[in-house]
Amino acid sequence: MIKSKHIFKTLISSAAVFFALSQAFSVENGFLLTNDSKIANFEKDGSLKLNQKNGVNFWLRAPLNEEGTSYFAGEAAFQTGYDTNETDSDKKLKLFADLNLFKFVFKNELESGNLQFSLGRFFNSDITGIVYAQNADGVKFDANVSKIALSLYGAYTGLLNAKNITILEPTSPDLTDKEKAVYVLANKYAVAGLTFSLPHFAASQTVSLEGFAALSLESTKYNRFYGTFALNGPIVSPVFYNISSTMGFAKYDEGDMEKGNLSKVSISVYPDFKSMSLSLSGTYASGNQGSFKPFQGFTSSTSVNSLLEPEYSGVLKAGLSATIKPVSNFLLSAGGDVIFTALGGDESDKIEQAGFQYSAGFNWQIVSDVSLSTAFTQYIGKEDYENIIGANKTQLKISAAIAF
Repeated sequence: MIKSKHIFKTLISSAAVFFALSQAFSVENGFLLTNDSKIANFEKDGSLKLNQKNGVNFWLRAPLNEEGTSYFAGEAAFQTGYDTNETDSDKKLKLFADLNLFKFVFKNELESGNLQFSLGRFFNSDITGIVYAQNADGVKFDANVSKIALSLYGAYTGLLNAKNITILEPTSPDLTDKEKAVYVLANKYAVAGLTFSLPHFAASQTVSLEGFAALSLESTKYNRFYGTFALNGPIVSPVFYNISSTMGFAKYDEGDMEKGNLSKVSISVYPDFKSMSLSLSGTYASGNQGSFKPFQGFTSSTSVNSLLEPEYSGVLKAGLSATIKPVSNFLLSAGGDVIFTALGGDESDKIEQAGFQYSAGFNWQIVSDVSLSTAFTQYIGKEDYENIIGANKTQLKISAAIAF
């Protein structure tokens, strides 16, 4: 296994290569300084405590053809954090380094569309944005030709930094003894995806089908397969809808194959006023309903802003959200959700109301290179479901970024 200190040296070397390239060729490059301050209660009835993160990112983009449609893009990151919630003083300081992006893109324009091939480390997401949404080392081929869109994706996760991405497992990996390491190798998976879409195939409606697989390369196997159907488009302008349903199949070692479901629906209105948007949405991730078992995605994703921050598994939520730009560089947002648990109650298949959450915030692009944002969230739930959904939580997050 590659040791973390060797990987850290590789990251430093990559950053040096980035810098050398930026000096040798006509490329875009720069630095981004970030600060994230989160104040929240990290235990039931606990006082608010600070979790502080500071980061520096170096990025560059180099064209590979005269048009700039083919290019190389890279980004290296280093982050420090201070968590006052930790009782052990040696664990309060958090460090990690990562190579967030290292991608070659080759694009070919055709009369009827375009072809694009990507190679390296880059971010990719499934249709839902919940099942799989993360970086990985791999390849992707996109074809948009004659009103047909096709995407092929394949990647490997074993060289990612486990301190920067969480892959869902039956038992979470313990990183306690690796607090001082800046780079910890993630679990090994081979992932593959195939997406087929017909954009605007009828009345401006788009239909999509996607298959996704995650195969464990460890001695203990946890293999997952997903199939998604999605439909979206306008109902009548300016009202749009988005519907998707995902069937997930998971098999842990020698156990039986279990199936679950993730379904999403949203209706959004975009009035012609101050870039306003209004959305009504619902998300269901199965628990123990009929033949369904608790749904399990691949990439960790928080479904409820409670203390437990549960995954999209055994939960149903429905909510309203809105955004508006009173001025061009200032975005206001607010929303609220009613939360239901699909795992609680005397009968395992019952779906019962467990609490609600609300949020409010803003994003201010002060100047082109300086931004400031805040987000206030609060979850208020019933005590009966604290061991499933989580106890009440209040959180304020303030983020700032400066680009050079």
